[in-house]
Amino acid sequence: MKLLSACVAALLLALIFRPDLVGQAGPSAPAQSPPRIFFSDLDSGPNIGGQKNHGVWVTIWGKGFGAERGGSTVTIGGGAAAEYPIWTDTKITFQLGPAAKTGDIVVSVGEKAARAGEGQSTAGMSNRSGQAKVGINNGGGKISSNGLPFTVRPGKIYFVAMNGSDWRNGSFQSPWKSIVHAKDRMSAGDVTYIKDGVAQTSEEHFTAYLSMDRDGGNNSGKPGAPKALVAYPGARVTIGKAHGLDYGIRTPNIPAREDWWVISQLHIVGGKQAIDMGGTGWKIVGNNIECPGGDGQVGCVEASNASSIRFYGNEVHNAGAGPVASKFYHAVYFSTDSNHIDVGWNHIHDNFTCRAVQFHSSPLCRPDCGARDETGHDQFDLHVHDNLIHGDSCNGINFATVDPSKGPVEAYNNVIYHVGVADPKDAGGSFSCIYVAGITNTGPVGTGTVEVFNNTLYDCAANRSRNADGSRGAFSVGGGAGLTMRLRNNIVYQLTGEVYLDGSKAQINGEKNLWFGAGNGPGQTSGNVGGDPQFIDLGKFDFHLRGSSPARDAGTTVLPNNPFVVSKGGATDKDGVERPQGKAFDLGAYEAPQ
Repeated sequence: MKLLSACVAALLLALIFRPDLVGQAGPSAPAQSPPRIFFSDLDSGPNIGGQKNHGVWVTIWGKGFGAERGGSTVTIGGGAAAEYPIWTDTKITFQLGPAAKTGDIVVSVGEKAARAGEGQSTAGMSNRSGQAKVGINNGGGKISSNGLPFTVRPGKIYFVAMNGSDWRNGSFQSPWKSIVHAKDRMSAGDVTYIKDGVAQTSEEHFTAYLSMDRDGGNNSGKPGAPKALVAYPGARVTIGKAHGLDYGIRTPNIPAREDWWVISQLHIVGGKQAIDMGGTGWKIVGNNIECPGGDGQVGCVEASNASSIRFYGNEVHNAGAGPVASKFYHAVYFSTDSNHIDVGWNHIHDNFTCRAVQFHSSPLCRPDCGARDETGHDQFDLHVHDNLIHGDSCNGINFATVDPSKGPVEAYNNVIYHVGVADPKDAGGSFSCIYVAGITNTGPVGTGTVEVFNNTLYDCAANRSRNADGSRGAFSVGGGAGLTMRLRNNIVYQLTGEVYLDGSKAQINGEKNLWFGAGNGPGQTSGNVGGDPQFIDLGKFDFHLRGSSPARDAGTTVLPNNPFVVSKGGATDKDGVERPQGKAFDLGAYEAPQ
């Protein structure tokens, strides 16, 4: 008995004095935290019709949902979802059901599920103790997430399956055969779910596997009632094939409009471009996107003459023709007169492309080249946030032709590493992790401030060739005398021979950034913080912070100016953790443990 009592006492002491539970330096065990919804594929849809007459499936992405559902729930406007075919810590697919109403989507997680989800998360994530003010204990032992608006509205639900026929009615019991047929038969507000194994690997029109016009005519949804092509829950659906036609999905250069579309959870492959879109109101969500062997003055994903575009949660990889990238070929490219763009939560990596994300408004010589050209104006209302970017030859993000005086231009909560590594085959290029080229092709010269805050940058612009002169560093400005890049709350970790800033350094200012690896912080910024940022595991590219990091509580309050994201006046880190967790904002993309 005495021996048993001693063992129990020892166990209790071990539990009481565990270092990771009392705030000592090193990775901290996360406390229970409320779930956080980042985005969804559908913003609206019917709650009746479709399979079992339970309406549309909606997929949400976020963090902290729990590895298993258990007793956790999703409500829509206070009404419980009907079905949950997919539930993971970062992704839930649910079917609305008749109880769903217009209002917020909210995830309510039980304590057991929350703890299980924590165990699945990255080691050393913030303990989020301050997030208790976000999560609401609904009285049933559950903690609720933030809300994401959803509108219940009329619309039809169709299906495409390998055993279907385009002579049928497209219902769950009598599905269509082809994606092309579905795309041409849908009306505004309709959703088509594509079942496992369906592939569109032959040309429809205009050297594209899927041309978004309808036999040369208009094919658009409406604001609040888009048309949607979505993979059925758990299905693998493919459009295009490697080294095939130039375009996977295309809006062709004809006098037709293709606006207000949702493209969700598809595998999209293009010979040059997986997606080539021009139009308004597109939402590209959760897709696997590739362009093996791609080349040309385009991007694997490109938007031209586009507006109100949301590009969320996609993986863009395996793009370009190696072993050396082309200067003019990019992974994600927002081109001619494309404004009002939100690029968030994507993983863009390991491409033979020059830039991972580029904004460059190219003139199209309409009606004529030169002074009469009415295209190619500077861009504005651009938001790049919460992305993971690595493995590109040139810049991570290039704001080439921008005018912040007309609308915000900002980059925040991005993790960018190992970019700017080598000259493209066309020689010249720019190589910094984040670059403001300061170019104007048409119209008034851009002025104002590009806001760059709470990013984590590592190993930027290792390329030391003569072509890299003036365009290296973590940050660089190429020109445009009226433009300024303001840096706040960033972490920069450079390796031997790399630099912090390059280009027109007089156009760079800011405060409260951490600089490490290339000497003291630059004179262009004030309140510099020095010292090793103490990442959890640099060898595994885990850039979460240890509790003893000098980045903790070292920042200033900076809020995004992003109308696309429902923030309710606050700020979060890349994990969705509320800022600040302590007495002040932390530096970098992640809040440190408290």
